[in-house]
Amino acid sequence: MYEYRFKKLSDESVTTLEDMGIYPIEEDFKGQDICFVVYYGEGLENIIKDEWYQKVEIDETGWDTKWKEFIKPGNLTDSLRYIFDTDAEPDSETIIINPAMAFGTGTHPTTRCAARLLEDVVSGKTVADAGCGSGILAIAASKKGAKAVYAFDIDPDALGNTLENIELNRADNVQAWTGGIESLGVKTDVVVANIITSVLKMIHPAVLEIKPEYIVYSGILAEEYEEFMKEIDLTEYETVRTANEAEWCGVQLRCRTQR
Repeated sequence: MYEYRFKKLSDESVTTLEDMGIYPIEEDFKGQDICFVVYYGEGLENIIKDEWYQKVEIDETGWDTKWKEFIKPGNLTDSLRYIFDTDAEPDSETIIINPAMAFGTGTHPTTRCAARLLEDVVSGKTVADAGCGSGILAIAASKKGAKAVYAFDIDPDALGNTLENIELNRADNVQAWTGGIESLGVKTDVVVANIITSVLKMIHPAVLEIKPEYIVYSGILAEEYEEFMKEIDLTEYETVRTANEAEWCGVQLRCRTQR
């Protein structure tokens, strides 16, 4: 397994990766320019023609120690903070995350946008976190009073990290598994997805079939927001509010017939 880093991925490349069941991770460690990280075996450079500038065997990345250099505790929302001390005792205002190769440490603007839009609509509700990564949004929903939370990700490597973080936070009402949106076998009141725009468009029809009261989408570049909103079917949904940070945007949608 290798870690590939790309400065930019074309829409064609993103589509190719999606067809392979691979979703790039956007990374902006230590204030550096955003890059796209893809984990794959030997030969990805023969499939994706965009220029890559780093290819490292995963064992060489030293993630177990590298994250400590880059990631610091902070505020996820005005009422929730995230820390990386796995020996700490969990409480209602603190999310403990053990960073791994799964996306979602709280440091990325898209995660914070999603959390801000999510926290005020989950109390007493059932919640689905599509593409859960580390599980941080699922855990945030649990801490803000969700009745039950279902967290899933197509990346099998994410599951172990999600389960570990659920246990660290004693979020006993969160269930997690490996799978896509089609693996969710229940209807939920809220669906949250913090994924790149192209994937949000792809899963949106399946989200509409669930017909949640609220949909929270994040991972949208601000410059793509208007186009994104025009391209997805919003016949039964209205925009409640948006959240913006840096060049990123998230949106909270509410079902018109469930008001």
